[in-house]
Amino acid sequence: MWLPSEDPQHVVQGNLKRSHMPELGYIKILEGANESLLLVKDEKIIAAWNLNAESLEETHENKAMNMININPESRIEVYQLDDNMFSTIVDLNEECRLPLPVGIDFLLEKSVKEVDRGDVLSKYRIRDPSEDDIDNLLNDYKSKIGGR
Repeated sequence: MWLPSEDPQHVVQGNLKRSHMPELGYIKILEGANESLLLVKDEKIIAAWNLNAESLEETHENKAMNMININPESRIEVYQLDDNMFSTIVDLNEECRLPLPVGIDFLLEKSVKEVDRGDVLSKYRIRDPSEDDIDNLLNDYKSKIGGR
């Protein structure tokens, strides 16, 4: 996909929220060996491109949309463009245009993963307190208050 050599206005890096979406611009998603670029206009994805860095295989349109995977390790960048630059990018990347624009909700839903409490606790090596732990804390607290 052809992108401007001069840096467009960088909107955000990190997670995706509706408030981060530009009226005209593109979203870059780096996940593992995949790099995806999505052209966004008025809260609709109008073009998609994907590159697998290992195989150097490029995909366009709906196939590229299906290859988008967003996980906590993904790097997400959102760029805002002016009308002229956006039109130029769309014209130069005509092969990436989607037959029908896709609502931005498609992408926002992919980025919202159900977080399992147990997985988070395990990741940070936090264990739930047992009944005995709670009883010991309460008894310790009561003994300190009673000792005044």
